[in-house]
Amino acid sequence: MANNGVLLGRTLIQQRGSMGGARSVFVKLQGVKNELVFPTFGGQLKNPFKGAAKIYAGDLFEFRTDENGVNPELYLLKTYKVKSASGTTVTLYKDGYKHIPFIGDKLGVAPDEIGGAVSAVTVNAVKVVDNTWVLTVSGNLTASDGTILVEADNDGKMLVKDINAVAPCDYDFIYNPAADEDDYEGARYHIAPALGGLMYIHKMSPMPKCVLDLNKCNINGWFKVEL
Repeated sequence: MANNGVLLGRTLIQQRGSMGGARSVFVKLQGVKNELVFPTFGGQLKNPFKGAAKIYAGDLFEFRTDENGVNPELYLLKTYKVKSASGTTVTLYKDGYKHIPFIGDKLGVAPDEIGGAVSAVTVNAVKVVDNTWVLTVSGNLTASDGTILVEADNDGKMLVKDINAVAPCDYDFIYNPAADEDDYEGARYHIAPALGGLMYIHKMSPMPKCVLDLNKCNINGWFKVEL
């Protein structure tokens, strides 16, 4: 049973943390109505961050439905830009516009194709050093400056299998997520993403080549997602 109660007064809650900044990522067009369109229903985010973090406007999703086209689930494309890697130590670029890594994340070098095989490692420790995150991982990771890491599933493949939706705005995560369907203490996040969008690439989260190859826009520096 969930905790409940009554307080005939005012409750103040304070929490400290850093989740990231905000910036305008979408290309503004004139004479086009409803450039961002939405489904009539959203879905539960199945891979939320494990702590305080942020989804940025222009981040990409897989909007995954069942065989009847209903009961959607959302999977966020989490990306991490490597600065250096040596053995089980991986250093990632950190600023106000990068996804935050957490202990327990399964990460690997982005494959050549969306949903492809990934040699994943598990994050065992995270510490902040200057403008970087320094990770200790479960195995050796071969990567160099600029390599993009993505989240892996339990089968050793890229978690996101398709790209078909976009975050229309920033979403702040301030609560610890539910660990599983039987966890009634953690948060469950439900989002209705935009079904497509046109963004400035340099304002998006770092994108691996397998994602950039999906670009439907022929204008240099712009990225377009379509259904």
